[in-house]
Amino acid sequence: MADKKPAPAAAPADAAAKPKVPLVPIIGAAVGSAVLVAGIMFFMMPKPAHAPAEGDEAAEGAEAEEGEDGAPKPETRYIEVKDPLVVNLTGGSAKYLQVQIQLATKSEEGQKAIETHLPAIRSGLLVMFRQLTNEELSQPDIMVTLQEKALGETNKVLEAETGKKDTVTALLFTSFVTQ
Repeated sequence: MADKKPAPAAAPADAAAKPKVPLVPIIGAAVGSAVLVAGIMFFMMPKPAHAPAEGDEAAEGAEAEEGEDGAPKPETRYIEVKDPLVVNLTGGSAKYLQVQIQLATKSEEGQKAIETHLPAIRSGLLVMFRQLTNEELSQPDIMVTLQEKALGETNKVLEAETGKKDTVTALLFTSFVTQ
């Protein structure tokens, strides 16, 4: 019986507790993710502008943007009226109108005039919007009508202040809320 060898000792507890982690799927997932991100970045990057060749449609479009005398058209400048215009509607109800607007002009001089006289513009628009009723605001084309009226009111205020006509070329509603 002495010939019997003792049973080999069990593997240490450390080796039994560590499961083998397959590296191939983990490495494959990492490489696949990197390729996916690189592909998305490649297609989402802006393309560089190329110089149009003679007779190219882009060149013709650039010529169309010039004025009649060959000078480039002035760039439109947008001036945001920071605070919304909020008024109570007439008609006895507790309803109100809140609008956020931006004004467009074609010149730096016009931009300066708008910024200088913005309190007078706001006041004129508030008076105009205050005269609206809830029934008028329920009309389907009211936003277009109000844009035209507000543009006229804005230019009227600027003409009274500066003596120049049609300083503002467009008035845009960026928010229009009634309650």
